Amino acid sequence: MRTLALNEKPGLTVTHLFFGSGVRRGPAPGGSDVQRDPIFAGPRDVVRRRGFGRLVRVAALLAVTTSFVLAGTSVAAASPSPSPTPDTAEPTLVLSPLAHGVVPFGAALSSTIEVSNPTSADLSPAALTLELSDAPLGTTAELDDWIDDGRLGPEASVVDRPAVGTIAPGDSGIVVSTVAAEALAGRAPGVYALSATYGGDVVSRSAIVLQNESPAASSIGVIVAVTAGPRAAGLLSADELTALTGPQGRLTAVLSGVSGTSAVLAVDPSVLASIRVLGDSAPASALAWLDRLAALPNERFALQFGDADVSVQADAGLTTLLEPTSLDYAMSADDFTGSGPASTPNPDPAPTGSGVDDDTADDVITLPSLDELVSVPGSGAAIFWPAQGRADQNALRVLTQQPSPSGTPATVLLSSAEVRRSEVRAAAATADGIPLLVYEAGSSNAMRATAGAPADAAQASSARISAQIALEASNSSGPLLITTDRLPEVGATALRAAIDTVFAYPGVVPATLSALLDAERTSVESTAQQDMEAATHLDALLAGEASIAKFSSIIDDPSLLTAPERSSILQLIGAGWRDDPEAWAAALTAHADVTTKTLTSVAIQQPSTVQLVSPEAVLPFFVRNDLPFPVNVVLVSTPDNLRLDVERTTPVRAEPGVNTRVEVGVQARVGSGEVGIDLRLLSPTFEQVGPIQRADVTVRADWERIGIIGLGAIVVLLLGAGFARTVLRRRRARATDATSTEATNTDDPGAGESSNDPTPKSRDE
Repeated sequence: MRTLALNEKPGLTVTHLFFGSGVRRGPAPGGSDVQRDPIFAGPRDVVRRRGFGRLVRVAALLAVTTSFVLAGTSVAAASPSPSPTPDTAEPTLVLSPLAHGVVPFGAALSSTIEVSNPTSADLSPAALTLELSDAPLGTTAELDDWIDDGRLGPEASVVDRPAVGTIAPGDSGIVVSTVAAEALAGRAPGVYALSATYGGDVVSRSAIVLQNESPAASSIGVIVAVTAGPRAAGLLSADELTALTGPQGRLTAVLSGVSGTSAVLAVDPSVLASIRVLGDSAPASALAWLDRLAALPNERFALQFGDADVSVQADAGLTTLLEPTSLDYAMSADDFTGSGPASTPNPDPAPTGSGVDDDTADDVITLPSLDELVSVPGSGAAIFWPAQGRADQNALRVLTQQPSPSGTPATVLLSSAEVRRSEVRAAAATADGIPLLVYEAGSSNAMRATAGAPADAAQASSARISAQIALEASNSSGPLLITTDRLPEVGATALRAAIDTVFAYPGVVPATLSALLDAERTSVESTAQQDMEAATHLDALLAGEASIAKFSSIIDDPSLLTAPERSSILQLIGAGWRDDPEAWAAALTAHADVTTKTLTSVAIQQPSTVQLVSPEAVLPFFVRNDLPFPVNVVLVSTPDNLRLDVERTTPVRAEPGVNTRVEVGVQARVGSGEVGIDLRLLSPTFEQVGPIQRADVTVRADWERIGIIGLGAIVVLLLGAGFARTVLRRRRARATDATSTEATNTDDPGAGESSNDPTPKSRDE
C-alpha cells in the first residue's frame, strides 16, 4: 500500500456533498459501531463552515478596538467582557472512490479523501483509517442502510492508514489512498462497504464494486426530465427564460449534461410554449436553447403541460386529463411580424377585385395554434410519468384510456418502490394488461443525488450509482431503466457524471426507448395508494376555475381569464412540487388569494344614504373595475317597498381601472318613509358579480306637493283679496265722485234752469 499527500493552496475553502457526514465512531470494540453526532442534526450531506467567518468578525472587532485606543479614547469597563462563543464547527471528511467506485478484476482500489477545516484553529497531523467490509452487501436495502445510517452487518477490516498533515483554518487537505490488488484478493466479486475515519470520530461512507474477470452484459436506459422546476404561473416570463437558458441556467445545464449521451429526454411542453408565445421578442438565449434541443439526436417524449401530476388527476376523479385551453392571452401580433419560425403570413391573400385591399390582406398574421406551441419536436410514444412514480390501479386504468396519436394505450412510468414483482428485474412490465415501464428506485435515487450535487462532489456520489447498478443488474431478465426523476437542483458537470457513471459501468449497453417499450414484459402489481390530500387540493383548484369561468362572461373575451387559470392549475399540480410540501402549500394559498381577488375585482361601491325630496330624481351609483379589461354588466335595482318606483335594470360598461358612474332613475309615490334598494351586478349569463349592496333612501317627496298646494292657495287668496280690494276701491271712488258732483249742482244751480228740471234748455226757447 502507498499513500500520497497533496498540499492545498492556502486560504482555500471547499464545500462538498458527501455520504455519511457527521457520524462519530462509537467506543465499541473493533471500531465497527457508529452513532450520529448531534452537531450534524441537519441534512447529512451539507457541510457547514462558520469558523472562518467568525475569525473575520474577531479581526474586525480587534481593529475597531485598536482605533479607539489610538484615538486616545478612554473607555471605562462597566462590566467584565463576555466570554467568546465556543467554536462548534468540526472537521469534515469526503471519501471518493475513483473510477465511480468500480474496481476491475485484479486492479488496485484508489480513493481520494478530503479533510476540510472549518474551525478557527489548526488541525494537527492525524491518521486516516480506511476500512472495507469483509463480505459483500447482498441487497439494495443493505446498501441504503449503510450509506444513509451506517448500519452494516458484515465485519470490516482496515485496508489503509494514510496520514494527513497540519491543516490551517479554512483550508482542506487531500490524501490519495491506494489499496493494492493483493489486499483485495480474498474478496469475491460484489458490492462492498467502504468508510474513512479521521481523528477517530469523523466518518465518511461510500461503497465500491469489485468486478468479475468477465462482467456480464446488461442493457440500461436512462430518462432525464427537462423541466423548469415547480412553478405557479402558467408560462415563463422573458426574464425567467433569460436566466434559465443563460450560461449558468438550469435548462442550459440539462442540455449540456445530456448532450453526447444516449439519455432519453422527458420534456415539459410548457417550457417550449413559453419561448414560442414570445415570437420575435423571445430572448436570444431561449431561441438558441430551443434550436439546440431540436438538434439533439436523443429520443424524447412529452410530459403533460407543466409536468402536471397525472396520478393526482385520476385520484380526483377526472376521467380526462387536464390540458391548456388556449395560450392566445400570452401572444401579441406585433411579435410575429418578422421572419422567425413563429410568424406565419396569411397563405391565401384575397384575390384582386374581391373587395379586400390586397396590401391589407398581405399584412394579416396568423398566430401559432395551441398544438404548434406545445409540440415537442421528435417526441413519439405516449408516456405518462406520475410524480414519484406512483399510481394506483385505478389511476393506471384512467391513464391508459387517454387518447393517443397512435391509438394504442399509453405507457405509464412507475417506480420499483411502488410495485410488487418477482425477484427478477426488468423495465418492461404490465399490470392487468396495462403497459408499464418500471424504473429502479435505488439507482434512480442515487443518480438524482449525483446530478444535483456540487461538481466537486459528483465523484463521491457517483460511487453509489455503480453499487446500485451492480446489485440490480445481477438479477435482471431484460433491459433496466433508471431516471433522474424531477431534479430540484442540477448542474451540467454533475448530471454528465451521473449519466456517464451508468453507461461507463462495465458491460452496460445503452437501451433505447423503443427497445424498452418493445421488450418482453413481466407481470407486476401496483402497490401505490391514492394521494387524497393532493386530490383535495386539485378539487379546490378546479372549484376556483369554475368560479372564474362563470365570472369571465363579463369581459369581451372570456379566455383572457380562463386560459391563464387553466395553465396555472397545471403548473400547480406539477410533479416537482412534491419535493417541497411547504412551498407547495404556500403556492396554493397564494393562488387561492389571487382567485378571490379576481372574483371581487368588479363590484358596486358602497352607496351613501340619499334624501329624496322631489317626486322624480336620478340616483348615482359607482361600479368598480380592477381588471385590466373593460367589463359588461347589468345593474339590477330592487326596492323593498312601494314608496319608490326604480328603474330595475341598467346596462353598464365599466372601463378598466376606474369607478364608472351609473345613473338610476327613481320616482316617488304618495307617502314618505325609508326605502332600501338592493343593488346587484349580473353578468351577461345572469351570474351574480360581486356582493349585493344596499342603498338607503329617505323619501320626502309629498312635502313638495303640500308646499305647492299651500303656495297656490296663498297665491289665489292673495290674488282674490287684491282683486276684491281693487273693485271696492274703484266703487268707493265712483261713489265719492258722484257725491261731489251732486253737491256742486245743488249749491249753485244755473239761471233760467229749474231745479226740478235738470235738462238745460236751448237759448232759442
